[in-house]
Amino acid sequence: MSLLPRLSSQQRRCAILDAAIRLFSGRGFRGVTTRELAASVGVSEPVLYQHFPSKKDLYTAILEASKDQGYVDALSGLARVASGSDDREFFTHLAREMIVWHETKPELIRLKLFSALEGHESMDELNEKQHKPFLDIITGYIQRRIEEGAFTGVQPLGAALAFCGMIGQYCQNTILFKSPLCSTIEREEMVNLTVQIFLNGIVEKNS
Repeated sequence: MSLLPRLSSQQRRCAILDAAIRLFSGRGFRGVTTRELAASVGVSEPVLYQHFPSKKDLYTAILEASKDQGYVDALSGLARVASGSDDREFFTHLAREMIVWHETKPELIRLKLFSALEGHESMDELNEKQHKPFLDIITGYIQRRIEEGAFTGVQPLGAALAFCGMIGQYCQNTILFKSPLCSTIEREEMVNLTVQIFLNGIVEKNS
């Protein structure tokens, strides 16, 4: 095994995180050993432990790193569109951002799917710190539009989950699972169709 002495401590930490995301996304948290992680970046296990004392610390660091500038920009962009009252614009923007997120972070999303199936202890933290801020913007928008008389009196969180579920299923099938059948539907066509179906069911007919 060749070590990488030229890497700075921060560079080596980033290399370990990148390798962990790649390995965890392919075999799950439980399916990867620290020895394999260390070998994948050309360091010894003691060096790995200098950066991350345990696999749990490593996993927590991955979750924190996933809240990068792209995540921050996507969240602020969604909040900006949510300040208006153009329903089609808001949900179209949301759908497109969800597709972009799946396209740019496929390994991270696979890792999260593995973690959910394994019942990883950090999932509650992930939901609180990452999923909740995202859902809060959507449910807040829906709640405001209900109060303004534009939407029917649906349960805001349920409606938000329904919309995200439709787009999320499409993203998983086409981007993660690469389904030939689902890939026959153009992405912009799917965005427009989902927004149309959703708004037809939620918009107050007398508004």
